[in-house]
Amino acid sequence: MSLFNLGKKKEDTTPCCCDNQEVKATCSCGSQCGISDIKNARFIVLGACCQKSTDTFANVKQAVAEMGFTDEVLNIGDAVEIARFGVMQTPALVINSKVMAFGKLIKVDEAKKLIEKSGVKA
Repeated sequence: MSLFNLGKKKEDTTPCCCDNQEVKATCSCGSQCGISDIKNARFIVLGACCQKSTDTFANVKQAVAEMGFTDEVLNIGDAVEIARFGVMQTPALVINSKVMAFGKLIKVDEAKKLIEKSGVKA
């Protein structure tokens, strides 16, 4: 037994974006959070709990599909991961690790324009 729990390793946890529960490795939101896949993702929507964020996620998924991409669109709601992108307002769209838009609902047509502007090819 160590004094004041010094020497014990604390389990690596991240707060859930929905109800502040401590969970290991992934968010309790379920399949929308792909925290482990962030480094490999081309399209990421930051924000997962408000209606604007969920609508933006759906719109970006639709835009990506309509443009012929086969990539999965990740939806990240973890506050720590969002902060790593330097985003202070969600929803936000990240393409190839570059923040393209933030703080407002992104509609399908706008998402298409942002994807074209980023130079990403299908």
